[in-house]
Amino acid sequence: MNDLITTKREKFWIAIMRFNALEKKQRITKKWTFGKLEITFDWREKNCIWGRFGGGWNWKLGFLAGGRTIIINLLICTMRFNLKKEKRNENLHSKM
Repeated sequence: MNDLITTKREKFWIAIMRFNALEKKQRITKKWTFGKLEITFDWREKNCIWGRFGGGWNWKLGFLAGGRTIIINLLICTMRFNLKKEKRNENLHSKM
């Protein structure tokens, strides 16, 4: 019986993936880099099957922070601020 349920779930997800491939989604993504700071702007139309922010959510306001990243959700779009790690020179460390 579990095999039958798993098969139905798999068919469901495959159908959603096929639908997403057929559906033309409007999305704007822009990236800017200023030294170690990387800024990303992301906007998706609300007609997506999963909504703008996934999980059916079309509106989101607030911020998330962790590590080197801050994400600001501005109702209909997302701004992501990410500090890149400083690249170490491997040749310098191997000589020590």
